[in-house]
Amino acid sequence: MKIIVIVVTYNGMKWYKKCFDSLIESTIPLETIIIDNNSSDGSTQFIKESYPEFKLIENDTNLGFGKANNIGLKYAVEQDADYVFLLNQDAWVKSDTIEKLMNMMEINPQYGILSPIHLNGSEDKLDHNFSINIEPNSCPLLYSDYVVKGASEDKIYPTSFVCAAIWMISKNCLLKVGAFDPIFPHYGEDNNYIERVKYHGLKIGIYPKVKAIHDRQHRENNIPNFNQQVNKSFIHYLVILTNIHYSLKNLWISSIYNIFCTLGSNLLHLSFKECFINIKVIFKICQSTPQLNRNRKKAKQRGISFL
Repeated sequence: MKIIVIVVTYNGMKWYKKCFDSLIESTIPLETIIIDNNSSDGSTQFIKESYPEFKLIENDTNLGFGKANNIGLKYAVEQDADYVFLLNQDAWVKSDTIEKLMNMMEINPQYGILSPIHLNGSEDKLDHNFSINIEPNSCPLLYSDYVVKGASEDKIYPTSFVCAAIWMISKNCLLKVGAFDPIFPHYGEDNNYIERVKYHGLKIGIYPKVKAIHDRQHRENNIPNFNQQVNKSFIHYLVILTNIHYSLKNLWISSIYNIFCTLGSNLLHLSFKECFINIKVIFKICQSTPQLNRNRKKAKQRGISFL
């Protein structure tokens, strides 16, 4: 089996040793490709010197998560990889994580994406965001087994969503669904991809007998500026508008209606900054509508879309 690991890096020196060493210690052979998003902290030099066995691609600009990963996904398709393993730079795996995920996917081909349990950086709790992914409304069978039986079974549990920090993607999934939609600047790509996986008849699962670590709590949490708040709101609506289970016309009307309702509330409460944010989001949605329409058509087609 040929497994290609893709890690997108950007100024993440404090995590690299744990992340990369965990791949070297894997119980099965892996080919690792690093896509660096124009880091300024010496990342590329460190990788070249410390991990010469990894394939390194250096971008001239920060392409964000989805578009950078697409470079690796294209390479994986060209190399005829059986599986692709996406790993965040702030995450690392146990030595047997990837092998056990691969083995479970081999006997459960109906799953396009499989993820382990995500622990926090201290490995003493679940990663907070991951804990939301296994709540009853998202992953009811796993939650029920833990509550009723006190433990999970040795099987895959279907879930409606799991973040792309630690994903095993099958070749079948990649060839049916394609890559990340490049309309997303950063964040939201995994929400969109999962809906496309479902649209094309594949499942998303969690295998609780293996674990990985996602050290997101040690990221810097800066107060978002005006443009960042606009982008966050815009991405929220992009996730809605790119959902190919529903018509763009209906989603567009409901989204604009919701924004105008929020805008009215902002005016009523004299929240002028929020007014400007919502006005800018409306303009961004209108500007993006032609591309939204094109990309939705691509996403509905079976094949290696966006590569």
